[in-house]
Amino acid sequence: MEYLEKMLGVSVKYHRWKGELELPYYITERYEMRLVELDKMKCIFLWPKDKLSQIGSLKKQLRRIQMEEALPVVFIMDMIDAYRRTAFIKAHISFIVPDSQIYLPFMGTCLEEKYRMEIQSTETLQPSTQLLLFYWYYAKENCIYMHGAVKALRCSAMTITRAFRQLEKTGCFETGKTGVQKYLKGKYTPDEILRMLKSSLSSPVADVLYIDKEIARKSIISDLSDGEIRGDKDQSLIIVSTDEEKGYPCYAANKKGFRCDGSQELLNAETQAEVQLWKYDPAILAADGHVDPLSLALSQKKPLFSFIKND
Repeated sequence: MEYLEKMLGVSVKYHRWKGELELPYYITERYEMRLVELDKMKCIFLWPKDKLSQIGSLKKQLRRIQMEEALPVVFIMDMIDAYRRTAFIKAHISFIVPDSQIYLPFMGTCLEEKYRMEIQSTETLQPSTQLLLFYWYYAKENCIYMHGAVKALRCSAMTITRAFRQLEKTGCFETGKTGVQKYLKGKYTPDEILRMLKSSLSSPVADVLYIDKEIARKSIISDLSDGEIRGDKDQSLIIVSTDEEKGYPCYAANKKGFRCDGSQELLNAETQAEVQLWKYDPAILAADGHVDPLSLALSQKKPLFSFIKND
């Protein structure tokens, strides 16, 4: 009670719930139940007496409980592993783990106290670590392996090892080995991790240069379907925006290798193009010759998910 009052700033009152008497034995034997008032919001708290069932069975139990009274139902647990936490959130099943996490979607509340201090104290991610994070996000696989990341990101094994280590320090990932292969595994869903780490992310743009528009267009990379960059990769340009979007074209290039004469400020929008010099190679995560959505959002200082189209 004190934990909820402290974290949510609401008054908490517990009552016996009469509906419990109408429930079948297979449910009442599994849980302790109480009717709870969170200020004026009523809900039913369940304390499991034993190991929880699978998600499908839990949903059926919740539906049966709510047949007696149409109220939100909340599981109260001493601990929850990453797999079950993710499954509960995907299924919109409310739960509370005292001194760790509160997930009450019917109140619009999701607090993760256990990791809050760790994440707040995490320094800004290194460019290579941010690149790895985005690669993991786009891969749509919770677990990625080091050998694959080294090949895909064109970084040394040492650089990826440091990136693995920095992501693990955030508390959002765990690392381990399968045989001799080291892996990186998210503890939460990709969108949750991005939201938790957004204060540790930074714009990929290190500097800006304005060059002749025609020279820029000759260096645009439009076909990355096979993962190969043709021509001089150090001089390759990836599209950030077109003339119509900004009044003049904007491209991104890897600051480590791009060399071209230009000015530090826009002198003529009709003849010049903007080239953003990035801290990591924009071609690595590019699709169809355009920079990736997450890097684009950060480069334009817009909300992180503003360019993401969820399937």
